[in-house]
Amino acid sequence: MSIKEQYGAHLNSYFLETVLMILERMMPDQQKLMKKGRGRLIHVSDFVKEDNGRLIVQDEDGRVVKDARCITYPGANGDAWWDHTQLLAQVDKAIAIFEEAHFDCVALFVFDHSSAHASLAPDALRAFDMNKSNGGKQRKQRDTVIPMNSPCHEVRGKLQKMTTESGNAKGLKQTLKERGFNVGKMKT
Repeated sequence: MSIKEQYGAHLNSYFLETVLMILERMMPDQQKLMKKGRGRLIHVSDFVKEDNGRLIVQDEDGRVVKDARCITYPGANGDAWWDHTQLLAQVDKAIAIFEEAHFDCVALFVFDHSSAHASLAPDALRAFDMNKSNGGKQRKQRDTVIPMNSPCHEVRGKLQKMTTESGNAKGLKQTLKERGFNVGKMKT
């Protein structure tokens, strides 16, 4: 009995297709089911569509010529661990494939909850990484725009530099003060 016949009722077609693709890439003499223990990791990241389950481009014969799926084997002596840089590169690739496959459509990409999907750029604005005061051991963050819901109407929508005139990273106290918050009684 094939894997598809044995497990097909319990696995969605996308997952089953991924497992079958991995098994097909194995050499005939390789052990398909690993013994219990510390085996090799596999990470599969893909984009799923409503019509055929996968974000791909096929040729006239139905062969896949472009595929948004990324498969990595992370760990010691393997590929790098999946991170936001790889995810963003995959998103760029997925957009290009979608535009080629569906040139007259607009895409909506929805991401599940993964720590890689919540990653931020190295210079992203993040309050938890800020000191109370300017300077010190804190990373420099990119300039930002003050939100339209700031309590101070005069600063809404304006650019906020995240470094002082001397080039030091701004602290949380000055950042909040510039946004119109009362920081007079701010404690450490």
